[in-house]
Formats: sequence, structure tokens, C-alpha cells
Amino acid sequence: MPLYLISHKDSISPAQRDELAAAITKTHSDLFTTPSTFVNVKFEDVSSTPYYVGGKAKTVNAIHAHVRSGPSRPRSSYNKLCSELRSAWEEIFSEKSIQLDLIFILGDIVAGNKWGFNMPEAGKDEEWAKENFGEFERRAENGDEEFKDLVGELRTRGLGV
Repeated sequence: MPLYLISHKDSISPAQRDELAAAITKTHSDLFTTPSTFVNVKFEDVSSTPYYVGGKAKTVNAIHAHVRSGPSRPRSSYNKLCSELRSAWEEIFSEKSIQLDLIFILGDIVAGNKWGFNMPEAGKDEEWAKENFGEFERRAENGDEEFKDLVGELRTRGLGV
């Protein structure tokens, strides 16, 4: 259940937000087998909020990713995550005036709960999905759209079923 905070000094359209959120979700889900419904992306307009670099105020475009860390996720996978996030940003914001200044990957999520399910340890997503799949299906069958999406994705990706 990662949390991506997108701090932007430049104006970003709703379509660009949608596209970047989709790219972040796909990238994270593909790299770490996390179901996409658990990837959280929040945009924050920081155009009037100073950020300090080297003791000097400036404004920045930044991605701060709060993720789970663990032995199944070596530094190389986080470096790849940075590269893919930067590539997605550059593709979406091809105008020179909307540069991505920095990316921080913070392995600080130690626990979480969404919809009453405790988050698994990093690298244990598939095992967790198997353990909870029956309840996911039950909620999907009762009309919960989030769980319909989750069950469909888990089946398509062969995760936990």
C-alpha cells in the first residue's frame, strides 16, 4: 500500500494528473506485484510553498514515495523505480518548463490497513492475496466495485488465485 505524494510547483491539468497516477500505479504494481487498487497517489500544489535546498528557498516538482522495504526488494529495484518514474514524468510533461526536480523513495511503511485487511510484508503480496481471496470474492459478489476490480486484476495477473 504505497503512498506517492506528488508535490508540484507547476500547474498540472486533471488529464495529466490522471495519466501520471496511472503510470505510477502501473510501474509500482509491475515492479513489486502490489495490486493496483492498493497504490495511493496524492497531488499537492506547492507553488506557493517554499522548499529549502542548501538552505535556500525554492519551489520544486517532486515525487516522494512511501513504500514497504524488505529483503525481497533490493536497492536496484528502487533505482529502477526512480528511473521509470522519471521517464513517465518526462513523457507526460514534455514541455521543458515542467521539469521533475527530485524523487525520494522512503522505505518507511511498516504497517497499514485498507478495507479491514492488514497490509502484508514487502514481497508477500501473492501469499497475502491467496489467504484473503475468498473474502475478496465474497465482497465482489456483493457488489463492491473496489473488490470486483481487485478480484479481476488478481485473476488476470495470476496473483493469489
